[in-house]
Amino acid sequence: MAASVMLLSIGILWVASGAVGPVVDAAVSGLGGVVRSIGNAVSSPEPTPPPAIADAPSIVAPQEAFTNDDVIDVTVNVPAGWVGEEGYSVRLWVTLKDQEPMILEDVPVGPTSVLVIPEIELQKGRNDFQASLNGPGGESELSEVASWILDQSRPKVTISSPKDNASTTRESVTVRGKTQARSSVRVKNDLNGDVVTVDAGKGGLFQATVSVSPGINTITVTATDPAGNPNTESISVRKGSGAMRVTLTGNAYRFSAKKLPRTVTFTVAVSGPDGRRMPGATALFTVSVPGLEAIVSDEKLTNGSGLASFTTRIPRGAFAGSGLASVLVTTNYGQLTDRQVLLVK
Repeated sequence: MAASVMLLSIGILWVASGAVGPVVDAAVSGLGGVVRSIGNAVSSPEPTPPPAIADAPSIVAPQEAFTNDDVIDVTVNVPAGWVGEEGYSVRLWVTLKDQEPMILEDVPVGPTSVLVIPEIELQKGRNDFQASLNGPGGESELSEVASWILDQSRPKVTISSPKDNASTTRESVTVRGKTQARSSVRVKNDLNGDVVTVDAGKGGLFQATVSVSPGINTITVTATDPAGNPNTESISVRKGSGAMRVTLTGNAYRFSAKKLPRTVTFTVAVSGPDGRRMPGATALFTVSVPGLEAIVSDEKLTNGSGLASFTTRIPRGAFAGSGLASVLVTTNYGQLTDRQVLLVK
């Protein structure tokens, strides 16, 4: 009787749930079959596993890997199917020299496919970044590598030609040298403002031609490496006229006959064709005033500054009128003279 009541109750419950078939089968197989059928019917189904993450995100690589900024923003492109999904995040990995990859950041995916991870600190040298997508379905493969190279050292700049303090008579000089490969090289003549910009080659070699003006040309070479670090080197180039020059000066050119005698000094400056002062040139001075015999010096040699001087005394007895001070200079380039008018009143 108890078994019948139980079967009736089970049957009512089973009909209410729409499971008539199992009850009939259970009736045939007995009470044990009924219990097993009920257990199978009311148990929860297995949950559907989340889909595996097949697509890896990608990192936007820099146009120039070298940088002198030690903090950067990293932009990651998230696959469209995972944008805005709860429980999913982007992992940012970094690999440094001689180290294993490690996770720097784990950032939830946002409402758009572009995810910016700010203020990532770089280590000196090469920093290789990769990204992965992580969530209930597991973790994706790592993305392709995007590299930043932190370089905060100034590039070495070497000017091979022309040499410092070189001389020329030409209208321009070609500056050659070496610096860090792919650097931008700016060559400026500070005297006339001429500027030329070139790129150093793969081996770091560069050359640029700038105009030069008479006098001392300070040529400044500034190299800026791919990371943005600048360094500067300078040389001087003297431009001459292409001809020897002799200039005579004195400490007095006018005299009063009543105030003679008077001591006077004349100095000659000698420059070679390259515009540089010439030491070792021979100078012969002559001083002539009306009423007196000409005064002729011994031969004088120009010093290291290209200068030679002659001091003499103009005696009494000079007449009023015009006289002349002159110098004859002899060098390996030939002879040249200069003169100054003297006036006696």
